[in-house]
Amino acid sequence: MPANQKHLSNPGQRILKITAGILGGFFVTIFFHNALGSLLEQKGALIITTAYTSFILWAALLVIAFLFKNGWKVWGIYLLLTLIFGVVIFLNK
Repeated sequence: MPANQKHLSNPGQRILKITAGILGGFFVTIFFHNALGSLLEQKGALIITTAYTSFILWAALLVIAFLFKNGWKVWGIYLLLTLIFGVVIFLNK
């Protein structure tokens, strides 16, 4: 039984969601952990836990990208988060 067409997104939106989930989620994850590292004084524990939490956060952001109807919104939110974390990194140098 095929899926109901009203619940499916068009191929362009699907590609935007996939790329936002994979690439955008990766950039948000990396910038988040770098911003967290710039705020902390002792970085030894952060290096150890980053190996685990980075994959968990990236996987969660990948799934969250598919919850949106519009792929451009996902890209906008992920780029905004990346920019915010980048500003935090820049200000704490």
